[in-house]
Amino acid sequence: MTGAHAEGTGYAARVRAAREASGKEPAELAAALRMSYESYRDIESYDDEITSVLSFGDVVALGRLVRLDLRRLFGADDKVVTFGELAEAIRARLGETSLEQLEDEVGWELAGAVSDPATFSDFTLDGLADVSAPCGIDWRHLLPSGDHAS
Repeated sequence: MTGAHAEGTGYAARVRAAREASGKEPAELAAALRMSYESYRDIESYDDEITSVLSFGDVVALGRLVRLDLRRLFGADDKVVTFGELAEAIRARLGETSLEQLEDEVGWELAGAVSDPATFSDFTLDGLADVSAPCGIDWRHLLPSGDHAS
């Protein structure tokens, strides 16, 4: 749901290549991300795992651990949007529709994140895509800038 893969290479293979280049073992990353070894292996086996299972915060942590440029991985341009700006865009939409209607439309509870934008870090990338698109925001603009998600 979150977009095409650059150069025909899937997210899973690119994460695996970055991990191997970093010299880290899957078990080491699983422990750092507080997940089972099997769950981590799924990230390197299935392209949708990184977008549908991991939280934004865990994706950023993974990027830092293996020095993976997340903006490049997901094909983001140079524009940067903060969680605060996303929350503000949602508030603007709430001038047009009720919170309940908007939550039904996007499929996610938004009240907590609108009042505390840092909470968006707990959303999956697919969740951020669902929430940001109706506000005219590309979820990839929320990714940290820098050579390796720093």
